[in-house]
Amino acid sequence: MGLDAHGIIAVVEIVIYVPILFVGGYLSLKHGFTRKAGWIFLVLLAIVRIAGGITHILSENNPTNTTERVVYSIMESSGLSPLLLATLGFLGTVSQHSIDDTPVMTRGTRLVSLVGLVALILSIVGGVNLSSVKSQADLDHATLFRRVGASLFVVFYAGAVLLTCFCWSKSNIILKYRRQLLMGITATLPFLAVRVAYSVLSAVAPYPYTFVDGQQVPVALDDSALAKFSLTSSSWGIYLAMSVLMEYIAVVIYVVVGVITPLSKDELERYGRMSPSLIPARNSDSNGYGYAIGSYSQGGSGYAK
Repeated sequence: MGLDAHGIIAVVEIVIYVPILFVGGYLSLKHGFTRKAGWIFLVLLAIVRIAGGITHILSENNPTNTTERVVYSIMESSGLSPLLLATLGFLGTVSQHSIDDTPVMTRGTRLVSLVGLVALILSIVGGVNLSSVKSQADLDHATLFRRVGASLFVVFYAGAVLLTCFCWSKSNIILKYRRQLLMGITATLPFLAVRVAYSVLSAVAPYPYTFVDGQQVPVALDDSALAKFSLTSSSWGIYLAMSVLMEYIAVVIYVVVGVITPLSKDELERYGRMSPSLIPARNSDSNGYGYAIGSYSQGGSGYAK
């Protein structure tokens, strides 16, 4: 059975997210695996998108398999979570050694993270419930979870925007290369806004199945505006432009900024501010660097003024 436009897009997603998986792993090794660093969420996003692409292809080849369709639906809706969590993690990295102890950053990031966690749980629960609905009442209940989850993603995004604005208001004390990361975060916000909007519209779009003897049966959707945002809609152009491309552009921005930004140099600048005696100094008698101690520098072969 041949793939439709959505299936072809799923194949493309698998292909483009495999490199992101490896690059994200490299950046996690380079900058840290902690949640606060943010890079590990790019790895999780790549895994979610690859798994979602595979299950979408399988569901097209076997339309009666409800499990595969539901897994794809869950991967599609929950994939927004690691991307927003990555953004929040990067904001934590930006604030390191400068404003990370301020109430806005400490309490703000915790609150926004909690909203994101609840949104993810509701999206997953709604998707799982869709696999076992037997009536319109069950469908309405499962759909409610998805819609509330999508709404909370809007709150999550708004919180990330506010924290970004706060970081810019304190940019004069943020370390040099972390300001470069902040510029990267800011550049992704318009694309993330479109991606979040698509998630909300997809959640409120009509469900493309009805019930016959307690079983889900596909139905043709009408030509309403919201119907075009259904995951199974023939309007693949909207899905490609508002979901896949917006998300991937944001990921590429993060990857490029992560590769070219030497965050470790901020540590050097920070220690230099804290203690001038720790500033690396060139030793005129050797090819290495030493550390200035008082008015002297200690190198690999002795002391030099």
